[in-house]
Amino acid sequence: MIARLELLRLWRSRRPWIAAGALVLFLGLMLVGFYTYAQSKTRGAVRFEYTFENESYFNGLTFALYAFYFGFVLLLPVFVATEGGAQIAGDTASGNLGLLLARPVSKTRLFFTKLGLAALFCVLLVGLFLGVSLLVGLVAVGWGELALYPGVLQMTDRPQHLGQQEALARFLIAWPAASASLLCPLAFSLWISTWAKSAVNAVGLSVSLYLVLYVISEVHFFQDLRPWLFTSYATWWRALFRERIDWNAALHDGARVLGFATLFTALALRRFRTREEHG
Repeated sequence: MIARLELLRLWRSRRPWIAAGALVLFLGLMLVGFYTYAQSKTRGAVRFEYTFENESYFNGLTFALYAFYFGFVLLLPVFVATEGGAQIAGDTASGNLGLLLARPVSKTRLFFTKLGLAALFCVLLVGLFLGVSLLVGLVAVGWGELALYPGVLQMTDRPQHLGQQEALARFLIAWPAASASLLCPLAFSLWISTWAKSAVNAVGLSVSLYLVLYVISEVHFFQDLRPWLFTSYATWWRALFRERIDWNAALHDGARVLGFATLFTALALRRFRTREEHG
């Protein structure tokens, strides 16, 4: 009953639709960026399959990988943190939390129901974005083989190549890996939500802190601080697109991500169970 009620409220909140619409708009802008880049490099020939590294570099798979990477870094954590931040604080501000707790349901069950639905939203959002990225790449650009070079994606330190079928398999396993990474900002924002009385304050603080921590984790002179920041491991799934995956290193970073997510979840649960509700 509680799960059905929470699912209905999430559906009516319009947050899923706003997130999906923003991601589709982002893909459109990425496509325009690829188009204008190709146009400038080919002096008006307007061929996507052009770059200084390789004549077939910019194909649909490359487009999907670039779009997913930048969308993951810039947009997905914001939507996930928004969802987590709105959970407890939103119900507190509206008075719905008191009504929910008036039912024969424990705080622990209510907490994990909210967390589970938010995590499901996260997984579906990542899968939707990844699937639409590949579809747009196929329809608008055309699939090919995935060639990667040292550069902005920081996925390799040397030129490498993946066949089409192998690349698609890597995209498939990147879905749960990237979803697991987003459990950190989700649990982090849920923890903040248990302290706040307003969804606006919880979401604003969650997103702001995430962005600050991500920037710090990307700046080199904070290298001694990096191991202690969950944002340092947010894009660990990039290792899955290398020709030879170092599974030990990848799984080690993945375990750190889940460890941080577990810590934030435990902190959020403890705060939620011990705080006093009013009204």
